[in-house]
Amino acid sequence: MTNAAQSASVPLPPPDATNKQICCEYCPVGCGYRVYSWPVGTQGGNAADENALGVEYPASALSGRWISENMHTVVDIDGRDHNVVIIPDADIQAVNIGGEHSIRGGALAKKLYTGSGPTADRLRTPYLRVRGDLVPISWEMASDLVADLGRHVIDNYGELAWGMKVYSYQFFQNTFAATKLAFASVGTPNYSPHHAPAEGDDTPGLSDAGIDAFGAAYEDFSEADVLFIAGSDPYETKTIAFTKWMVEGGADIIFVDPRRTYTASHALANGGMHLQLKPGTDTALYSAIVREIIDNGWEDRDFIDRYTASRAELDAEGGWRRQLFGRTFDELREYLFSRDEFTPDGAAAITGVPADQIREAARRLSGGGAGERPKVAVAFEKGVYWSHNYENTAAVANLGVVLGSTGRPGRSVGRMGGHQRGGQSAAGYPKDKSPHDYLGNKVEMDTERWLVEGNTRFRWVVGQNWLGAMGATQALREATEQLLSVGPQVTSTDPDIAFDQLKARIDAGGMVLVHQETYHNESTALADIILPAGAWGEDDYVRNNAERRMRLYQKIMDPPGDAKPDWQIFAMVAKKMGYDGFDWEDTNEIFEEAAPRSAGSRKDWLALVEFAQAEGRRTHDVLLDFGTTGIQTPIKLEDGQLVGTPRLHADLTFKSDSGKANFVFADWDEVAKRNDILGPADGEMWVLNGRVNELWNNLSDFTRRKIADDRWPMNWLEIHPDDAAAMGIESGDLVSIESDNVLDQVGRTVTGSFTAVAYVSDIVPPGVTFTYFMFPGSPANSVVSGDTTLQPINLRYNFKLGKGRVRKIGTTGLAETMSFAPRNLALGP
Repeated sequence: MTNAAQSASVPLPPPDATNKQICCEYCPVGCGYRVYSWPVGTQGGNAADENALGVEYPASALSGRWISENMHTVVDIDGRDHNVVIIPDADIQAVNIGGEHSIRGGALAKKLYTGSGPTADRLRTPYLRVRGDLVPISWEMASDLVADLGRHVIDNYGELAWGMKVYSYQFFQNTFAATKLAFASVGTPNYSPHHAPAEGDDTPGLSDAGIDAFGAAYEDFSEADVLFIAGSDPYETKTIAFTKWMVEGGADIIFVDPRRTYTASHALANGGMHLQLKPGTDTALYSAIVREIIDNGWEDRDFIDRYTASRAELDAEGGWRRQLFGRTFDELREYLFSRDEFTPDGAAAITGVPADQIREAARRLSGGGAGERPKVAVAFEKGVYWSHNYENTAAVANLGVVLGSTGRPGRSVGRMGGHQRGGQSAAGYPKDKSPHDYLGNKVEMDTERWLVEGNTRFRWVVGQNWLGAMGATQALREATEQLLSVGPQVTSTDPDIAFDQLKARIDAGGMVLVHQETYHNESTALADIILPAGAWGEDDYVRNNAERRMRLYQKIMDPPGDAKPDWQIFAMVAKKMGYDGFDWEDTNEIFEEAAPRSAGSRKDWLALVEFAQAEGRRTHDVLLDFGTTGIQTPIKLEDGQLVGTPRLHADLTFKSDSGKANFVFADWDEVAKRNDILGPADGEMWVLNGRVNELWNNLSDFTRRKIADDRWPMNWLEIHPDDAAAMGIESGDLVSIESDNVLDQVGRTVTGSFTAVAYVSDIVPPGVTFTYFMFPGSPANSVVSGDTTLQPINLRYNFKLGKGRVRKIGTTGLAETMSFAPRNLALGP
């Protein structure tokens, strides 16, 4: 029998189908799902006792029990074809309650490897580049080369010449294994995450305020009276957090973004506000709102007096950033009132947000002194910290602190999250070895600058489109190609010959590139050695979502061909390099070993392991007891029971030496100087970038997913109707975006360009465009600066401040097949 509410091609799982749990692969929300698998040739029936879901069919599409075509696939499990259905868990008690899901998660089944479907091009064997072509080799040869070349670089050029660039978001077991190799064994600072040129804190201003970036619970969004949302459209990028927790709570939404996105339209249609600021002016806007609050005496005086640091306490701080930038309330007030830029009129001139809107935002956030102070949740993302990193995160922290928005139900300030949280280091980052500093204080190594300068002889990239994800993409690619062209090229699959030729390149000042990946991408196209990796659903893993909710992601199937889980690859190479401690049997063993390293952090799961060991059980099995609802970290043991932590700072103790919150100096002069460098020159427009609802990250799954490919067959550029008319551009035209004023990783002025289909829409204001940030073949980050010396406090790119000249270069034919309808329409009450 089949689900009568859908295509007859989708079978129902029978009562004896294997039933496992997993969570979504994509956005930071991490919705819970059930996975049903059973051999092809059998299926369940419509009656509740005839199917594994125990549901009477046909079922409503809104019931949380309806199986769509995109929730079903057929894969090989243990050598036999199996049906697999991945459906939202309608019984979950958190996150996606009732089985809600995004369009991304609703097609998770299509992610799984099938030998004859769109995912058939998964990497299944190691490769070596020989005479320019990739040829299959054995794991024995591949791991020998990676280990021996790495050992040669470390022994002859030092650990700073051995580099690794690894996803920060993946699973605790894999990131622990990677850092055990890079930090605990090699001891290199030449290590950076997928999204940045340097390791370190993405929100340093907030951290210097003593506030954890992921301290909030989703309940805080529902319980807040006012939501201040900046730097990301949560409907597009964190869908269920928006629809389930923000909208259903009924809060007054103040949305900050240069674009009039769906969330902006929803806020306006429901009595909220859209502060449509000019790109790069967040610091001025947030500071002006804080000043207006203080000017009217609307600050949370009780919180400030009891829970913020004095000058003596700031002077006693051990960290150099807090000593340099920490401020008391009186010092912050003195600074804000000394600058005309932070008056409502002054900020309006800078930001483009009318002065009356700044005043009204301050009134709504504070309550304007009338009655009980509103509960305010301040939620921000990449548009804030990927433009002016330190200053913006400091200014938004000041807003949260002046409102007392932390640690209590409905009161928070922090990130919404860009992805789920699976990073756990096995050892401390060796910052003392970094060649980079700020005013004599060591900062994490800019690994891309170090590479372009010719200092990296061996780079191991894991799980990302590295080149497309970095600023000045095309210039970085050209520098990488140059390093890979030094000396002899490999001409033989003989292991000794291949090693000698790659070693000769290293010794001649070149670099060897290893890429560990699931699919080919723009970065694997340059790699010398490719290692095929397992993925989501191909081993048992653990990670947190953006509210620190920890769940077990159960294995569905084996990786295809000879592909291996990442942790196994790291362990194989590490042992061949002579390092001890990599003899794990499975991911549970790694998870248990990693627990002491998590102690005291927002991820702390040590109590979970201790409880499991006392019970004589595997920690994975104990975590499985919590189902897809999971448990929020830090985990504690109280009266013999495991207890989660809904929100951090609930005792109003903060992550500073004094235990108090700090105000932080957000230097507008530095922002203004940077804007002068980064801003559009004559004939250029701002080129902003980000995600949209139907796609995720570098599209490794979504270019292989019909529902996504039909909607977005190529990258696009949103352009305002007035700008389009002046340039003779219509929706569906092919446009070029070019800049000859991009700074590369070493500060040189270079060119960058990409092409896209024009999408004429008033979602963007005049003078501003928007594009997808990681569309294959359309490197939007080529028109973004790659020079981190512009932000020396914390080495991050200004990803959200690209620029370029736009011109029509042809047509695409997509005007007939791709929708260019408005994407920002919203209904009121």
